[in-house]
Amino acid sequence: MLDNPEKTTRLLAALKAAAPFDVELAPSLIEYLQAQNVADADRTHHVVWDLSYAGDEGGIICHLSRSEETGRALVVSLTHVRVPRSMPIAAAVLVLSEAPSEEAQEAGPEVA
Repeated sequence: MLDNPEKTTRLLAALKAAAPFDVELAPSLIEYLQAQNVADADRTHHVVWDLSYAGDEGGIICHLSRSEETGRALVVSLTHVRVPRSMPIAAAVLVLSEAPSEEAQEAGPEVA
């Protein structure tokens, strides 16, 4: 989807309009955050307060903590969180997170 700027812009606008909303962190992200000793890394559910676009390389970014409240920011890629299926845009987010990147397609099936 990020290869289509129009769809990306629409999805980002829809996500921003829905914020704040709850998400579940992917297990691999939780493990990474725990290894980095990030506070609240053991929580599987977080709130997305804002979103931004980090270009083709970074994609859509979720802001999970408000730095003005916590003194630090936690931002993660949309592909590393799971939105509730009850959200109207959940299907579009799922397609994005399951779509293989161009690099993965070029490298072959062994790249996940």
